[in-house]
Amino acid sequence: MSRNFTSCFVQLSTYPGLDLNAYLILNQVPTRQNQKLKTLNKYIEKYNDGWKKRLELANLLYEMGHWSEAIQEYYKVIQKKSQLIKPRIKLGKMLHLINRQKEAIAVYKSALYLSNNEATKQHLIGSIKSCQGNIQAGIAALKSATVLEPHNLAHWIALGKIQMEAEDFAAALSSFETVLSLEPDNLMVLNYCHDLSLSLGFFAAAEKYLNQAVKIAPEDMQVLKKMIANRFRKRLLFDTEGKKTKKLINSLLKKTSASAEIHNLLAQYHVLRGEKHKGIEVSKQFTQEHPCNPYAWYYYSQYLFEVGKHEIAASAILQAYELSSGKLPNREIYRALCKILPATGRLEQTRAAIAEMLKYFPESWSVWATAGRILVEYFQECDRGCDYSLQATKLQPQLADPWLRHGRVLFLAGKYEEAIATLIHGWQLLSPETQSLKSVSAAVWLGETYQALGDNISTREWLKQAEQHIQELIKFDHATANYCYDRALKSHSI
Repeated sequence: MSRNFTSCFVQLSTYPGLDLNAYLILNQVPTRQNQKLKTLNKYIEKYNDGWKKRLELANLLYEMGHWSEAIQEYYKVIQKKSQLIKPRIKLGKMLHLINRQKEAIAVYKSALYLSNNEATKQHLIGSIKSCQGNIQAGIAALKSATVLEPHNLAHWIALGKIQMEAEDFAAALSSFETVLSLEPDNLMVLNYCHDLSLSLGFFAAAEKYLNQAVKIAPEDMQVLKKMIANRFRKRLLFDTEGKKTKKLINSLLKKTSASAEIHNLLAQYHVLRGEKHKGIEVSKQFTQEHPCNPYAWYYYSQYLFEVGKHEIAASAILQAYELSSGKLPNREIYRALCKILPATGRLEQTRAAIAEMLKYFPESWSVWATAGRILVEYFQECDRGCDYSLQATKLQPQLADPWLRHGRVLFLAGKYEEAIATLIHGWQLLSPETQSLKSVSAAVWLGETYQALGDNISTREWLKQAEQHIQELIKFDHATANYCYDRALKSHSI
């Protein structure tokens, strides 16, 4: 029987001076939480030795986003009832998510010691390896858990999440599709499958997953966000359709006014309509209202950078970095640092950001590819930069993206023959079902590289390929397709 998952927006209490938002996946819609909290606290004051009500309190605090208090209560529960495994696993996951890795590992190991189930043990080993940054070992352990208990959804979901962490989106999609084969209406997994299909360029599949999610939970916040983004891709931004899109955004804002992501949708709406200054103002206002939210500053920096306000953009992304650094390091914030800081001539700060990024995400292929490109493009350290981007292909040799990104770095380094061979290898790894920016970018990059070698015939052939993929892309993502086409026309004659 399908479980009625729903997403719930909360503001997390984790670190002083840091505001974080999260969408928690719950089994039911939370109701009358404050009253429940008062009742449970009164009961526990009276009967302090019990553990069942304390576990209920810990679960409620988790759902309300009071994670600091929830963690304390989970610790008390396992002290009072030491043989419990599930609370330890939940506590370990929370500690992992807020970057308290040593504590998470200790909790997972205590659960591992208590468990007599081999599949559960492999699941816990996978979680421990993930906390230690050994992603591939974590994937191997979780795969073992799915083999031992193929009908246990928790193993498949955990496997899909760690595969997402490894940026192997095709493998993650396969894991989540296994969950849907067992539980077709699992809203949480439908959302994951939509996002992964979109990132892989499987646009028809992404729409199928979105439509299914809409049927199950049309008012769910995560589903509404995806509906709005889908309307953006189709350029439903003007006249009657534009009003419908704006109405959906307003309905989300009524549900919560504290989400950086939702305010970013409002800002995007204005930018895509050609109202850039309105979009920037929306983003700026949110940073003023929520100055301790790193993602508020992250989104604001992107809009400023796009309109050429590089100095203000650098200040904004540095604010995002200062809020999150050391507490909850974020790949996207580091990548934004590497994009924005060099444009303002802050090369030493950029170099420091690269070093930190690699320290925190040593198994992330995209981080190595980004670092390689920056070293070649801004520091003219061609050999070192190419070595870094080559590391991306070693981490995920079966994926197209690392090879394509490495090929681009080789091109920037002037190693055109190597770039051609690498880009073609990446092209061959692209799924034939993919019609996305990856296909367009790969074809344009090959065209540019052949042009650098003076091979005009091959240049025209690959630019024709780019045009063909743009025509396919336009059916699903009108805005991106037009951008790609304009970019190709600007550089070359198709």
